[in-house]
Amino acid sequence: MECVLERIDDLQCKGYRIVQDTEAFCYGIDAVLLAAFAKDAVRKGMRVLDLCTGNGIVPLLLAAKTEARELIGVEVQERAVALAKRSIAMNWEEERMQVLRGDLCRMEELRLDNGEKLRHRFQAVTVNPPYMQGDLQNPESEKWIARHEVLCHFSDVARAAAYALDGRGKFFLVHRPKRMAEIISILREEKLEPKRLQMVHSYVEGEAKLFLLEAVKDAGVELRVLPPLVVYKKDGEYTDALKEIYGINEG
Repeated sequence: MECVLERIDDLQCKGYRIVQDTEAFCYGIDAVLLAAFAKDAVRKGMRVLDLCTGNGIVPLLLAAKTEARELIGVEVQERAVALAKRSIAMNWEEERMQVLRGDLCRMEELRLDNGEKLRHRFQAVTVNPPYMQGDLQNPESEKWIARHEVLCHFSDVARAAAYALDGRGKFFLVHRPKRMAEIISILREEKLEPKRLQMVHSYVEGEAKLFLLEAVKDAGVELRVLPPLVVYKKDGEYTDALKEIYGINEG
């Protein structure tokens, strides 16, 4: 019999909590940084879609930190969907949050609980996609599927975002720098123009480990490169910027 180890974590914001599966569906710093990068663009009344939502961490953080009207997650793995739905209920967010189980490669088939389609519905889309390439070594491994491009590739992700966004909608993503050129090329094929870029470094003197990117649908060419975000000080402690993102300095 499979043993599932779960815990409930405090998101350090307005009392919001999340159910985590310690073996497969625990969020990492990339999801936290993505939510922080996107939140200032999510204004009151906006509809937000999170692709590859996993246990729902990104829409939960945005629910806690914004006045979005609607936050929808799409996830293909059944157990992750179940975890996300429990977190939504635990935070009393059923009115504005849903998680749909489905394949983002078939977005046109997905429907909200009220039967409405996702096409051109959202003003913002976020994604922390599978970023590793390679063959599936263990088809039963939920963690492997979550991290590797097995069930979808980034071209599928970009196509899904373009399908869901309305005119001039914004697409926010986190990914690995070694694939940046490829990703920008794919985004432009889908008429998603890169507009804002921030590199993420573990230490100030080290190479970038992640990048955060905002693209706008049907926009002109103009890319702003923000100051880099550094995670750790020399002594291994979080920088002030990371403490602010995690809410460590809050009362």
